Parts: sequence; structure tokens; C-alpha cells
Amino acid sequence: MFHYNGLEIDTHPEVYDPAEDTYLILDVLDVNSNNRIFEIGTGCGIISLYCASKGADVVCSDINPFATDLVKENLEKNKSKIKGTIEIRQGDLFSVLKSNERFNVIIFNPPYLPSKKGDIVGGWFDKAVNGGIDGLSATKRFIEGLNKHLDDAGKAYFVFSSLSDRKKLERIVYKNSFKSEIVNSKKFIDETLDVYYLSKK
Repeated sequence: MFHYNGLEIDTHPEVYDPAEDTYLILDVLDVNSNNRIFEIGTGCGIISLYCASKGADVVCSDINPFATDLVKENLEKNKSKIKGTIEIRQGDLFSVLKSNERFNVIIFNPPYLPSKKGDIVGGWFDKAVNGGIDGLSATKRFIEGLNKHLDDAGKAYFVFSSLSDRKKLERIVYKNSFKSEIVNSKKFIDETLDVYYLSKK
């Protein structure tokens, strides 16, 4: 268990713990009660709970059933601090949404670490970090599905690792008609993590 911004958050061994990438996103979010937010890959729910504590209406999802159960527990624990709403759904990327659901903020901290050929993805933690051969497997699907569920004036945030192919990422962004900007960044010994901000052209 740990505390963040007045929230009390439990963790679980089968769920990705908040780390530098999580806080890089939190640092750039400007959230208010006018926001309708969709967070993919919510993990323990810290980002969604933070957004709801600022008054936003949030839908959050995770493919990992341990994660969605954990978010329910953390929501119950922090109910008195929630000013908006949170709806928790289990499933992959945009599959949890109805075709007409749209949001003005969409957030995704994807599995972004490149894997070697033949690497076997094991438990839920591996699924949370393994981004496929180029590190962009989930990110590509995220960007390709964004247009349908992001408001015309909406914004999307996701994390990218310099261990992945940046030129390939930029081609995917361009092909799907988004403008991109790096809004937060942190250098480590072996990689740099960037938070990308996407908006419609």
C-alpha cells in the first residue's frame, strides 16, 4: 500500500505497480469536472482514481482480471475522495467500449518494452510490459483505434520507450492523422521514457 495525492492505493503481485512511467503521465494531466476520461491498462487504478478525485467522469479498463478487482478495492477504499465517477471494465483496448462512446481524454501506459523473437509472454506482469518485437504492438493498435472514440477536440496520452522504434511510431501517428508532441520525458541509464500527447489534425 502507498499514498498519492491523498489517495490510499493497494497493490497486487499480479498487477503492474505504479512506476516512473505512471508518474510521468500524472505530472502532465490537467483534470477537471468537465473531463470524460477513458484509461486503458489501468493497473491498480491510480491514474483513474486521481482523475475522479478531481471531478472527472472516468471509464477505466484492463485486460488483467486481477487489475480490475484491485481497482474495485481501491475505489471502495477511497470513495470519500471521489468527486466524479469511475466505471471499471475488463477487456482489451477499445473492445470494452460501445461504438458511440467518446471521450475528451484517453490515456494509455502500454506494454512498451521490445521482446526478442521467441520470447514467451508468461504471466500478467509480462503482458503488462512486453510490447512485442518492436515494442509498439499495443501502441499501434491503440493509435489505430483512437479516432473512433476521441472527441474532435480531445487529447490522448501514452508512454513511449526509446528502446522502441521512434521513426516507426511517428509513421503510425502520421498515417492515422494525429499531431504529436512530447510533453514529459525522463532519462535513465539505458532508456528514455517519453509521454506523447496526440490530438486530431
